[in-house]
Amino acid sequence: QGFQEYMEKHCASAVVPVELQKLARGSLVGGGRNRPPHSPLRLLLDAENCLHRLYGGFYNDWVSGGQWNHMLSYLASLSKACLSGNIELVVYFNGALEKPRIHEWVKKQINDRQTAQQIISHVQNKGTPPPKVWFLPPVCMSHCIRLALLRFRVKVAQSIEDHHQEVIAFCRENGFHGLLAYDSDYALCNIQYYFSAHALKLSRNGKSLTTSQYLMHEVAKQLDLNPSRFVIFAALLGNHILPDEDLAAFHWSLLGPDHPLASLKVRAHQLVLPPCDVVIKAVAEYVRNIQDIGDLDAVAKDVFKRSRSRTEDKIEQFKRAVEYYSIASKPSLFQHGPTPFPGIYEMQCEIILLHAAVYNVIVESYTFILCCIIKADCECDCSCIASFYIYLLCPP
Repeated sequence: QGFQEYMEKHCASAVVPVELQKLARGSLVGGGRNRPPHSPLRLLLDAENCLHRLYGGFYNDWVSGGQWNHMLSYLASLSKACLSGNIELVVYFNGALEKPRIHEWVKKQINDRQTAQQIISHVQNKGTPPPKVWFLPPVCMSHCIRLALLRFRVKVAQSIEDHHQEVIAFCRENGFHGLLAYDSDYALCNIQYYFSAHALKLSRNGKSLTTSQYLMHEVAKQLDLNPSRFVIFAALLGNHILPDEDLAAFHWSLLGPDHPLASLKVRAHQLVLPPCDVVIKAVAEYVRNIQDIGDLDAVAKDVFKRSRSRTEDKIEQFKRAVEYYSIASKPSLFQHGPTPFPGIYEMQCEIILLHAAVYNVIVESYTFILCCIIKADCECDCSCIASFYIYLLCPP
């Protein structure tokens, strides 16, 4: 999340507060996109970056119990605020395994374990709720939130293979006016109207829904970098394809031996990475001065000229990273209106049918599965979703 945090700390003019109801009342979104009169403001929310907000934010009782009712109360208020404010909210959950991101998942689990130990120690020693910064979401909170959202008739969807790519494609192909998220990948992928999921707040009276909007053209000005070069910039910052460790030598070479931080390069015979904000400025300057951004071979050879091992592998990873961000940054060829979600629920139906076949469960109708997934245009109550999954797991 280094680049995301950099924008908030060092690009103040690019982060502006917005009230979503006011945007919904107007005909323009972010000063640039027309909407038909009285049509809703359609926003896609990445639940992966917003679980703590959907849970209701910081709540004193989140350790000692009572969380479920608090979460239901908050989501009821949120859905009511969206409905009264002419906002159509769709929440996208992460259902992808994403093997290339396993190392990121491992790092997160290590951090979560350390946080859990701090929480337990605090409760034992002081007997008071832990500090807000230690908030640790319950393990299956995303599943609970998804069921609760369905209860309040908020539409949900889920990724299958690559979460970030699917969220971006889903947003563009279904004509959403903006994306609510908090991830560097989205910031670097040419999302036209990008809002902060972390800053999403609902007022106590439930009438005002506010957040922050990131103006990426202002970020580009601050970095003095043409947005067309963001693809290479993203690849050289470090990511799930080309990790920071493989770019450490390159990043240190950009700082030079005379940089005040050069003495940190080798410490206790362990790999030390330069501070994120320093790396971002240095990489932006390097990418700005590349003569031909289309010659990836020449760029890769220059980047890894100090590499002592796996040079060919790193060059291939660099090219794959550039390709990944290029695909994510291209506008969709198909722009649908508010009609939704072609293909997504059909794939989920096929997965459920496959599980049903494995457990020898007879599924009477395709419509019933769709009813369980999207809860749209059907008369069954919310309990059918949970009961159906229980039925799958416990066949007669």
